[in-house]
Amino acid sequence: MRKHYLDHLRSIAILLLFPYHTFMIYNDWGERFYVNGEPLFLTSLFIKINAAWMMPLLFAVAGMSSAYALKKRSLAAYAKERVSKLLLPLIFGLLLLIPIQAYIAALFHKGSASYLNFFVDFSDLSGTGGGFTTGQLWFILYLFVFSIICLPLMALYNKHAKKALASKLPLPVLLLLGLLPTLAHPLLNISGKSIGENLCYFLAGYFILSNEPVLQRLDKHRFVLLGLSLVCLPASLYFNYAFFEWLAWLLILTILGLARHYLSFSGKVSGYLAKSSFGVYLFHQSWIIIAAFFVLKLTDKPALQIVLILLSSIILTYLTYELCRLIKPLRWMFGFKK
Repeated sequence: MRKHYLDHLRSIAILLLFPYHTFMIYNDWGERFYVNGEPLFLTSLFIKINAAWMMPLLFAVAGMSSAYALKKRSLAAYAKERVSKLLLPLIFGLLLLIPIQAYIAALFHKGSASYLNFFVDFSDLSGTGGGFTTGQLWFILYLFVFSIICLPLMALYNKHAKKALASKLPLPVLLLLGLLPTLAHPLLNISGKSIGENLCYFLAGYFILSNEPVLQRLDKHRFVLLGLSLVCLPASLYFNYAFFEWLAWLLILTILGLARHYLSFSGKVSGYLAKSSFGVYLFHQSWIIIAAFFVLKLTDKPALQIVLILLSSIILTYLTYELCRLIKPLRWMFGFKK
């Protein structure tokens, strides 16, 4: 039985990337983005709050989805699907989408740019100097690697651990598991995107959060988790992201408990958003960067800039998705269904 609340969570997190990456243009902590505008406090606060849960949640949901997928697919079918749905879009995204962002970044920050520089300059993986970067596709890269390297472990678990120990874990123990991504954070931390930490979220999704008794427990204690989150989130922000990885885990548990209780429904709009979410993830940042490059020249009013960037990038992203979905070669390249 399809868990519609996971579709909703994935759609919500990905839709929030429109304001998230638009607001990154106006970050007030001095980070160079592809295009930079006037530093703004409120937009930066939005980023700090949402950074605490969005990508960790997506990794956890991906782990849960893998657990459900392997219940009805063979290992070979799962691996083949990972290639068509993750590896191919990653390759073609790096060839066709991300170079545009790096080109605009070099044009904005340096005044000149070379499109080919993306393929030869590996000195700065942020891409803001015009060199190589994975851009927003880092998530797809990590997810593909996790899915493949963990496949033997997941297969062994499915064969020998049908009655999962995780289903009996009480809430305090579930909360303490947030120490694992905290400890793993320094492992292979590439430009602030830790392979160790995000692997923990993926594996936790697969081995722990995919168990229905665990989800029932999170649902039952959703208000306890919510209250704890409302205390810990501002405390973490106040102390400059103190205990950040554990906070991310707490927020994942909270959001799953609330979503299971309130978002277990389906509809035409939610169905479309779920179906298009992967395409939106692929295309959204490229259109945001392109729009911002021209909008910042059009007006110097930040509020109007933000509105124009958001509207134009949302429209162009969905138009691009629909176009690619209609053209068979593009549909294959980016892993879309017709």
